[in-house]
Amino acid sequence: MDWIRFNEPYGDEEIFKRATDVSRRSLFESDIIEEMLQRRLSSIDLYSVEKSPFFMQSGTAALEVMALAMDFRPGDEVIIPSFTYPATANAFLRAGASLVFADIEQDTLNLDPKSVERVITKRTRAIVPIHYGGVAADMSSLQQLAARCGAVLLEDAAHCIGASYMGKALGTFGAMGAVSFHSSKNVTSAGLGGCLFVKDENQRCDVSEIIYQGTDRVAYRQGRVSSYRWKRPGGEYQMPSFSMAYLEASLGRLHEVTRRRREIWYMYHDRLSNLEAEGDLRLCRVPDGADINGHVFYILLNDRKERDGLKAHLHERKIEAFTHYEPLHDTGIGRKSGRCEGDMNVTNSVAGRILRLPMQMGLSDKDVERVCKSIFGYFCKDDQKTEIS
Repeated sequence: MDWIRFNEPYGDEEIFKRATDVSRRSLFESDIIEEMLQRRLSSIDLYSVEKSPFFMQSGTAALEVMALAMDFRPGDEVIIPSFTYPATANAFLRAGASLVFADIEQDTLNLDPKSVERVITKRTRAIVPIHYGGVAADMSSLQQLAARCGAVLLEDAAHCIGASYMGKALGTFGAMGAVSFHSSKNVTSAGLGGCLFVKDENQRCDVSEIIYQGTDRVAYRQGRVSSYRWKRPGGEYQMPSFSMAYLEASLGRLHEVTRRRREIWYMYHDRLSNLEAEGDLRLCRVPDGADINGHVFYILLNDRKERDGLKAHLHERKIEAFTHYEPLHDTGIGRKSGRCEGDMNVTNSVAGRILRLPMQMGLSDKDVERVCKSIFGYFCKDDQKTEIS
């Protein structure tokens, strides 16, 4: 019996060949490849009306540039979920902001607007939701909160390529939004990679300076300034040529990838709903208006012991399943660098009960069936449904 792997990077010989051919022709002309990539993204309906994003070395780099473009002053606070990858916190911490950790919603594991509202102060400069697993946070409520307190809404949309809310791509609601193309994501730029969507033209100028070592290189090349000057702190953040070429080819399959991953997500959800009805586990809820991309499928067990027991049970049956984030507020650096709202009950509970199931393009319907049967077996349930409908 072969292993069912948790994730396999998406790609095939055709994608690799196209990326190699494009790179060979234009290896030292990255602007040409970037233009191809921009055209490819804009040809996708979900992104056709959006301003061209800045393509970065990684999703983390996109977050760091986002934070630098905010020009934080001492005392500025940024509200983020504690249930997220440290890259979210690191970007704002390194840019000089103070962190405020808010709790998450039980149904989606996304930032809870009620928790956010309780930690808003006069120092609140930005509110930063993630969209866990490509499922939209409550953007309507968060937009209203940000407008009411004068904060900037930013998005960590690392999981979100191909996902939307009310027909609009996640990552394009806020003033800026970061998306990841890491090898663990639905489509990849051959390892690391990311992009940053930026709405405001002034901030777009700021970002273009930051990613070119803080210089006005872009303005100079466009003939808008007569000399090339260093204007602000910056760095080297652009996506390498081959990564852009690989991503351009991969995005040509985005519709196919999203469709299949959604199918797998809903197979799991339908198949395991009986266990939820009997109180053995809890499944994710998809908010009205949200179109998922099937990036993550998780279940919540009743306690840590049961979660760890099921994880071991699946491993014995050659099925990879993993936990996820540990709460950032409950770390030494988290306690030192920020504050949190209340007792963070949901975050603390979820971190000890979450288990992510295999989710990748290589999964067959039979693989999904095997995973589900193994989970039923752990609970010693009579499984009346033997086939996926």
